[in-house]
Amino acid sequence: MAAPASTRCPSHPAAVAGWRCEQCESLLCPSCVETRRMGTVEYFACGRCGGTANVLLRHRSDSDFRQRLKDALRYPLTGPGLQTLVAVSLMLAVLRSLGAGIRLFQVLPLTLALGVFWTTFFALVRGAARGDADPESPDFSDIVRDNLWPGLRGLCVTVGVFLPAIARALFLAPPSADPFLLLVVGAPLETVLSPAALADPLTWGLALLGVLWLPWAWLLASMGQSILGALHPLRALACIRALGRAAATVMGVFVMLAIVHAAIHRQADAILEFQVFFLSRWFAEAATLIAPFAAANVLGLVLYVYGDALGYLPTREFMEPVLAHAVPERAPQPLRGGEPGAPEPADAALSAQEVASRLATFTQAVEARDVPQALALYTALRVLPRLNVSPTQHLFVGQAAAVEGNFPLSVEALEAAADAAPEDPTAPRALVLLARVQGEKMGNAVRAEEIYRYILHRYPDTEAARFAHAKVMPAA
Repeated sequence: MAAPASTRCPSHPAAVAGWRCEQCESLLCPSCVETRRMGTVEYFACGRCGGTANVLLRHRSDSDFRQRLKDALRYPLTGPGLQTLVAVSLMLAVLRSLGAGIRLFQVLPLTLALGVFWTTFFALVRGAARGDADPESPDFSDIVRDNLWPGLRGLCVTVGVFLPAIARALFLAPPSADPFLLLVVGAPLETVLSPAALADPLTWGLALLGVLWLPWAWLLASMGQSILGALHPLRALACIRALGRAAATVMGVFVMLAIVHAAIHRQADAILEFQVFFLSRWFAEAATLIAPFAAANVLGLVLYVYGDALGYLPTREFMEPVLAHAVPERAPQPLRGGEPGAPEPADAALSAQEVASRLATFTQAVEARDVPQALALYTALRVLPRLNVSPTQHLFVGQAAAVEGNFPLSVEALEAAADAAPEDPTAPRALVLLARVQGEKMGNAVRAEEIYRYILHRYPDTEAARFAHAKVMPAA
């Protein structure tokens, strides 16, 4: 449920409300809401009228973007960031060392190094966009898909935004014996920093324009746009318009990172002059990765917060609880033996013959579609190991209990049907019904959506997944 403009609890004005009652529509803080238990299922209830309380949600963009930005910039210095930095810099140092010999043999290792860098960069963006502190590393199982193509995409997009500045610098520079393509692709930085270009204000202006354009080109490339699509100026302007004031913050951060990267690059050149075998190159590579990795995490943060405005994912993916980690102050009593619904101790001591007799009677009731007797016997048989009852029988009880309005028993039976044999065709059917009971009958929409998403992940090619997809994705 989307949060209203004001989320203060009426009874406790100093407290922020995290729930709203469906019945009396009151805003509730942790002191005014309680967790109740219906059978084995817990739900939130209003402490005033007892109605079902729904969690209030707000868009991620409602939080302070600058505070999130500080955390994103610190990523290269965190544990996962340092691990990635060390591993990638080691790979790059090895490949660049191999490319330092005969010119004929430089192409392959330097091309692979380019691919390693850009594949890692895009993986960091996508990982941060999912909110993962430790994104998955690319497996490089396909050299074209996982290395060469990301390297080409990243290189072309980066050179493309600075192409006006490079063209202006080449126009001002004296004739060179080096091929034009080598000057543009192989040494763009040296071309823009030539003495003639440094003395030209227009070249400086075009270079600054490239720095401001760069985050949006990289962002579009990370979202899967083609090279030409990522370099489309109108799409970059659309990104800026979608972010509003945050766009200026992002561009300011990229200008700062560009200055930091240039300074670190000069220090890396000084480190290389020490020529301490392999370590100098390794340390130099690690130092020059700090700013790009921070930039990748900033772009991932942009997608994490504003991805729906950019067309990356549907809006529902960007809603989060107003009170992220708060729980009601009043919790239900723990389940104990002797409470209503708990199995009697004597039932656990049934002889093997009595167990077999009850199970046979239960099976006959299910086959005869005798719902009252099946439900009564199933309640008595709950003390038995679940595998003694087939998934089909669990599913029958779950369906029958839902029709009879015994939703706690329905939830228990349907969970058992899915757990007893996850590979059985009844499992996805049971999960769909379980999600419907949770969402439509018990008002637990959050739990229902979790089950639907699990179905999509665990059973992607089933009729259940197609039904779940319609429930969790907005209509086209």
